[in-house]
Amino acid sequence: MILVLAVVGRNTRDVVVDKIMQNSEKRVLILTGPGGSGKTTIADLLVKKCGFLKVDGDNLDTEFFPNGGQWFPENVKRLKRAHEKIFAEVKKQFNNGENNVVLDYIIFDDYLRFFKMFKEEFGDKLEIKVLFPIQEEMVKRDKEREYWTTGIDRISAVRTEFEAIKDNIGKENFVDTTNQIPIDTFEKYFSHNSCGYGKKNKKCCGR
Repeated sequence: MILVLAVVGRNTRDVVVDKIMQNSEKRVLILTGPGGSGKTTIADLLVKKCGFLKVDGDNLDTEFFPNGGQWFPENVKRLKRAHEKIFAEVKKQFNNGENNVVLDYIIFDDYLRFFKMFKEEFGDKLEIKVLFPIQEEMVKRDKEREYWTTGIDRISAVRTEFEAIKDNIGKENFVDTTNQIPIDTFEKYFSHNSCGYGKKNKKCCGR
């Protein structure tokens, strides 16, 4: 009986060690930028080619903003609750699975607080990328959508907001995708590093 208990104890320990190792290898990627910058397309490529789990932040905050208006000053508290819900979902997906997690979200406002919340939780496992083609390109892509559009006014406003915090985020984390098709952006900026993370991502991207 003692021997059996010893084996069970060892197996339990091994499970815990494996879980820790899995978490140490995984990453969280926040993929953001103004409307029409290509966030969702790149996020979907990371899911398809690299086995990422995608959290759709724009869909999650619809519960709080069924008619939009996330950026209105009177909605600050509601946006904070939406941000906290999205953060909780990313955290759950990260802790419960073996794969990397990509958050596809425009964020809308209070960007630095949002990033800080993730940085405090995930530390070096967090990566932030802002897709940032020229405004004319974003407006063109936005008009070509088959569903809802952002509109030039919001694209311009969000672009200005990101410009204002570029030094805080790091200029190296802004990705200019002007005149690139999605697969080119993916191969140039995301496939090699992103597909190398985590146990389940080692055979992705056609390798």
